[in-house]
Amino acid sequence: MPARRRSKPPEPVNGLLVWTSSAHWSDTARPCRYCGRPTNLRDSKRAPAHKVCAEHALVCQQEDAVAVYRTQAEL
Repeated sequence: MPARRRSKPPEPVNGLLVWTSSAHWSDTARPCRYCGRPTNLRDSKRAPAHKVCAEHALVCQQEDAVAVYRTQAEL
């Protein structure tokens, strides 16, 4: 019987990040870049970050970009 191949994780739904890879984990807890509390999680650039904090930061960045776009469109 052939070995089952593991399927790719699903694409993020509703803007949620998928951190199923072990690359997002470190044995050493360091302060989160957003809230300062300790975390073993690492973002895609290996900076310490809670998943929830990173998702919140993405929402804030998107809101800022929309605000800038609307301001420029009104000029």
